[in-house]
Amino acid sequence: MSEQKPKTMPGVSVSYAGSGQSTTSNAMGMRAMQQRVWQFRGEQYLLLKSPPASGKSRAL
Repeated sequence: MSEQKPKTMPGVSVSYAGSGQSTTSNAMGMRAMQQRVWQFRGEQYLLLKSPPASGKSRAL
């Protein structure tokens, strides 16, 4: 019988150079995405395309 080698799974390591700016808020307590939505709050239609947990619902 032949020896069975253990199956290995390659590992992936990803790191991002973050400045922490996405988590900082302005004087009204809004993040950058919330602030951009707030600027267009009077528009009839508003299309929000952004990643999850970026403050879309709080901005509306």
